[in-house]
Amino acid sequence: MKNLIIGLLLLSLSITTKAQTKKIIFEHLTFQEALAKAKVENKLVFVDCFTTWCIPCKHMEADVFTQDSVADFYNKNFINIKVDMEKAEGPALKKMFTIEAYPSYLVLDVEGKIKNKFVGGMPAKDFIANARKGLGTSEEARLNAMYESGDRSPEFMRNYIRHKIKVMEISKAKQLNAEFMATLTPEQKASPENWFLFGQNRYTMYLSDLFSPNFKYLADNWRDFAAKNTKDTVDKKLSSVYRQIVSWTLNGFYVKVKLYDKATYEVYKSQLKKMEMPDKKQLLVMMDIAMAAGEKDINKVTDLFIKHLASFSEDNRHILFDYYTFARTIKGYDFPEIEVLSDEISKSSSNPYLVKQFQSLKERYAPKAN
Repeated sequence: MKNLIIGLLLLSLSITTKAQTKKIIFEHLTFQEALAKAKVENKLVFVDCFTTWCIPCKHMEADVFTQDSVADFYNKNFINIKVDMEKAEGPALKKMFTIEAYPSYLVLDVEGKIKNKFVGGMPAKDFIANARKGLGTSEEARLNAMYESGDRSPEFMRNYIRHKIKVMEISKAKQLNAEFMATLTPEQKASPENWFLFGQNRYTMYLSDLFSPNFKYLADNWRDFAAKNTKDTVDKKLSSVYRQIVSWTLNGFYVKVKLYDKATYEVYKSQLKKMEMPDKKQLLVMMDIAMAAGEKDINKVTDLFIKHLASFSEDNRHILFDYYTFARTIKGYDFPEIEVLSDEISKSSSNPYLVKQFQSLKERYAPKAN
């Protein structure tokens, strides 16, 4: 009996160990070797495009690649390889397949043509579903083929731009956007069908942020867009970008992209003066705040906030979160006006987090009564 129990325990341990070690089998092959082996075995090639610093890559490897359903599906259908995009043949493949986000995953045929491409961390069921699309004709392969065959119809170009952003081929999406814009009349650019290229949406940071050609066109032709997309929609987009200018100037992000230049900010003010959004006056004051910040004049920035923040909308008051970041860049600054500023925020703002942050600063920096 004792021997039987020991035997069952060993068998159980063996089964458990086997289950725990099941995972996608990544073969130590070059890219060309993987294609050749896939051809012999009548399989496709799966490429895990990763970097050593990518946290989602590590989570996928530890939590998804090791699930039985994932391992069974990938090992059955693919020759699997992992490629560090920063080493060996990685940079060449990164360029070849426009890899701009990590993790990126490729399903390729034996000629190295993309059958499907998907990006980011995801649960096992989605990871299998995305790879399964590569076994047939995926959206990626279909759209690429249509573009290569010369399809440049407006509906196709809109879908293709959206898709390239979905798979994080941002440089390609921007290239397609420029190509598409060159074919459109002013009336067509302002149409509701094309508003996603200019509006406040998931594509904003890639196609119509502050430094983009699309935003410049929108700022110069906002009346055309307002006539076709409702003025309120256009006003919200414009306000969000000018607010972003101020926020980025205060928190230092702006100068990481483009050096501060007073003349450029005068252009922003000139654009604003020609517009008719409800918070136009607030935005003009905020642009003065941005210019003072660009010139490192912390006293002027503070005075402008104290004088005008009561008239700001809650959305516009949000830039006060960036004020502290800016103030900390001024060597030796000890917030001499923090009591006045904090009290003004407490009276004006309905944002409890903003009020709390400045009350904390007041407690820390305000002179203590004897």
